[in-house]
Amino acid sequence: LKETSLVARRAPQVLLHGGGAGSEETEDGGGRGGGARSAAPAAPAAPAAPEEKEKDAPKASGPKLKEAVTFLTQDTTLNVMVSALGNLLMPLSDGGIRHLLAGARTNVGLKGGRYMFEAKIVEQVARGDESGKPAPKHVMRIGFSTASSPLVMGHGDTDICFDMEGVMIHEKKRTPLGVAARYGRGSVLAVLLNLDKNSPNAGTVSLFKDGKRVCEPQPLPDSLQGKTLYPTINYRNVAVNVNFGPVPQAPLPFTCTMVAEALASHSAVTAAGSAECEVVFACCLPDHGGFDWLDLWKAKNPKYTELSDRAILDWAEKSGIPFQKNVSSNDKPDAKFGIPEMEDMSIKRMIQAMAPLQKRNYVVMEVRGNLIKEKRAEGLARFFDSCFKKKACVVIGDPSADFKKKSLELMLKDKQEKADLEFKKQKDEEARKRAIEKKAKEAEKAKKKAEKERLKKMAEMKKAQEKAKKEAEKKKAEAEGKELPEEEEEEKDVEMEDEVEEEEEEDVEEMEADEEPPKVKLTPEEQKSTFRKLAVPDVPQTVLNTSFTKFSLPEAAEGFDDIVYEWTKGEKAGAFLQKWVMDRKLTSRVEDLTPSAWFKQKNGAWQKVFQKWQQKQQEFRQKQQKKAQEKAQKEAKKAQAAKLAEMKAAAEKAKKEAEKAEKDEEMEAKEEEEDVKEEEKEDKADEEEEEEEEDVDFEGIDIFGIDEVDDIGGGMPLYKDFGMEDWALMSLCFELQLMAHAFKKDCNDPDRKGMILEHLGFYFNRYYSKPLSPKNFGVESEAELVELAKDCVFFNKDKVLESLLDEEIEYPQVFVKIAEEGRRHRALLFDMGNESAKLKVSGHVAKGGKEGKDGKGKSQKGFGKGAMGMGPMGGMGGPMGGMGGMGGMGGMGMGGMPFGQKGGKGFMPFQKGGGKAWKGK
Repeated sequence: LKETSLVARRAPQVLLHGGGAGSEETEDGGGRGGGARSAAPAAPAAPAAPEEKEKDAPKASGPKLKEAVTFLTQDTTLNVMVSALGNLLMPLSDGGIRHLLAGARTNVGLKGGRYMFEAKIVEQVARGDESGKPAPKHVMRIGFSTASSPLVMGHGDTDICFDMEGVMIHEKKRTPLGVAARYGRGSVLAVLLNLDKNSPNAGTVSLFKDGKRVCEPQPLPDSLQGKTLYPTINYRNVAVNVNFGPVPQAPLPFTCTMVAEALASHSAVTAAGSAECEVVFACCLPDHGGFDWLDLWKAKNPKYTELSDRAILDWAEKSGIPFQKNVSSNDKPDAKFGIPEMEDMSIKRMIQAMAPLQKRNYVVMEVRGNLIKEKRAEGLARFFDSCFKKKACVVIGDPSADFKKKSLELMLKDKQEKADLEFKKQKDEEARKRAIEKKAKEAEKAKKKAEKERLKKMAEMKKAQEKAKKEAEKKKAEAEGKELPEEEEEEKDVEMEDEVEEEEEEDVEEMEADEEPPKVKLTPEEQKSTFRKLAVPDVPQTVLNTSFTKFSLPEAAEGFDDIVYEWTKGEKAGAFLQKWVMDRKLTSRVEDLTPSAWFKQKNGAWQKVFQKWQQKQQEFRQKQQKKAQEKAQKEAKKAQAAKLAEMKAAAEKAKKEAEKAEKDEEMEAKEEEEDVKEEEKEDKADEEEEEEEEDVDFEGIDIFGIDEVDDIGGGMPLYKDFGMEDWALMSLCFELQLMAHAFKKDCNDPDRKGMILEHLGFYFNRYYSKPLSPKNFGVESEAELVELAKDCVFFNKDKVLESLLDEEIEYPQVFVKIAEEGRRHRALLFDMGNESAKLKVSGHVAKGGKEGKDGKGKSQKGFGKGAMGMGPMGGMGGPMGGMGGMGGMGGMGMGGMPFGQKGGKGFMPFQKGGGKAWKGK
């Protein structure tokens, strides 16, 4: 639009001209002769070229620049390839690196005068295997930057450039110049920098294409005023020919000196680097300010090229490649570009291959890798050339004063940015609420207005009806010859109808003055902080946990030419590292822990005996149920036989009474005696069929005094009344105590005292391949879960899990005894009114099943639930909640039953400090 407007202003007026006879052309193209001729529109004239504001360069006076204008390796990106003549720039085009912009800055900067240089695209690089792959766009940018500016232009205030789209770029702002055509192969672009104080265009930069001006002189941004500016080129997938003079390929409308012919007084030359280069390996602890130190160090040493994953990510961002910033760590950011070549590590491999071939200074930033001896050896081996001096910078210990100052500044900046964001959210929310209130008021106002109009119309209709009625009455009276009394004419300003509500005044919203976000300050606690806490860790926790034990400081024997301690010096730095490693051992989990054969053997043996006990309990219950059924059948049979015998006796008596009187009394007595003997013989046979049962005082037995839990007498097992929740709790006790012993064996590190509360669930899943869910046992935390198994395990003062039992338990019956003692104790508490003593174990856990995906299960509450609740005491009906189908036969319960009778050891014999661990029988 700007260009069209400019052309319209400059275009000459189109005039209508008259001609001689026979010269006029008709609309359809034919001619007609004679007479007046109508004016025909003339073709629009081309816009007049604007007057060139730049004048021919005066003859230079003074010594000229002696150094040749070229590109130093230290001022180019790693993917720049310079021809032998130094005037042709080519890119690397293998793998993902071809998607990154290449940047090159000259060794000669301009600080005065008026000079130009040219760039021409001589080739657009394309590969034959592009089908189906996202090909990078061809790009060329030409402009100027300062000596310390990033080599990729357009993202900061230290450079200015023009691209192939006819757009000027500065500090991420793109300014169209009105040139829509895209420059391509063969186009010669020239950039002119005018720093001549005597020129009316001083402090401007201009772009030319093929010798013609593309835009008016553009003023340099304030950030570049008074700075020495260096010609800079950015390109991607093109080969660029650069011409610094003395003769231009496409002469401008005026004569202009090229950079190669600049006066010495108008230029500054960057010295070439030393033949000996330096590779610095930064060694710093994770989350101890390593990257903040690196930024501070690079500001003091700008000629060092950073080799790190974060540098690649920054390079990709400046190259205009979008990616998802779901960065998991600062050391190895895992960004998703959506381009396979950007994610297959080909960029890093190419950089590792090219870096040793280019003579420049490097700083290698690998937080984890630089602390591991084997990784350091790999890094040193890449720089095989003797021109590279290998140096280690140890950044460990108490930071320097300048770092602490910088760290506090960064913390304050982060806090201020966070506060600004919260302030903006608050203001946006207030604005949203005001908009809603305003909309509601407007709706209410419209509603009132509509109601007012309705009432007004109704009043008008009523008035019209009354008037019509009066007129009708008047006409009727006139027709009848009657005279109506004259009514006083109502005043025009009659009493107006009451309004429903007064009209609401216009809601004038006063614009609030722009408020500045509140300034924040660091708290005393924050001011004491040494290192800034970043949004993401330097190294992911899982990676750090598997490698921190290998951390060590670099030594000269590894191949380093020099070792510099930036903070704490010498042996103190080593002691600091060792203390840091020891502290982490106490709090970090062992990610690569593998259960040993010892653990698998113990756990396998437990599973077998556990299944045997459950089977034994089932067999005992089935046997008891069968006996009860047989006994009931016998009692029913005996009652039926007695009834039949009674009926038979009555019948026989009646028969005998009907017999003849002459029957001898002696014979009658003899028969009765034989009948009695027969009945006694049958009763005796029935009693012999019943098996005699051994009388076992189950409730009074000394639990820890018995030898065999499988048979405490009469084939009765100690665990006969175990419910599913008792089995689950006993299994948990065994698993926790076995895991506590196995960890010390499998970890094989004397510095690790054991597994801490924080990582209990992780280790449980690692050993038993199932999650540890406290809610499945009716508790909320893992600490409460361990409290349920307090007779076997506990957490010490350091929150480390310890076992109360020896690791070599020859006879696992001790877990049955502990479980039975706990079951009786909970039943006693329940009898005393403590309902919290009930175990609330999820059904699938109690049955030994694996936890479902949702981690939930139905809870089965109570004690001693099973198929049958009958025992030697007539059942556990009371506190046991009705133990199965025959639980109603009991009722006695466990109330009042003392613990530890007959010399028993009492409850919880394995409390720490209260006796020896159970071993053997």
